[in-house]
Amino acid sequence: MRLLLAIALTGMAFWAGPARSAQDPASPAWIGIRVNLFMSLCPATAPSFGRFTATAHGNGFRTDSNGRQVYKATEIVASIRNVDGQCDCLVSFGTDKPKLAANMILQRLLSKYGSRFQPDKDPDSLGVLKTADGDLSIQLVTMREAKGQWIGAVVHGKQRCPA
Repeated sequence: MRLLLAIALTGMAFWAGPARSAQDPASPAWIGIRVNLFMSLCPATAPSFGRFTATAHGNGFRTDSNGRQVYKATEIVASIRNVDGQCDCLVSFGTDKPKLAANMILQRLLSKYGSRFQPDKDPDSLGVLKTADGDLSIQLVTMREAKGQWIGAVVHGKQRCPA
């Protein structure tokens, strides 16, 4: 699974190089905007991800030409994909401080979901979001590309993605 995420992030990094922004990509405010987008797309539309596309478009994302990914700016990309019969929701963004971004994601999950977000036995998992339909694993992957650093935040679902 980690290899699949790394491949997806690499593809996104080449497709959408980090944009130059008026804000500093290392600032907590800049990273916080991207963390909020992850929170509104993946955890908020889980477990079915049935509202993913509508929520993404409502947050200003546009669909790419193949219809599989949505993007808001050149440095933030989101998608839902069937992996082994289950739907995964991925939000990837460029950041100069992936550790800060990971910590902000963890803090937001704990703040929003409280005891419904718990540690996971899997060392590759950030934790588990408890839902009525079962536990959803959340994973973070960071990588460095020639154009910058990237973080991918994934919610692993339990059912197939919506058509």
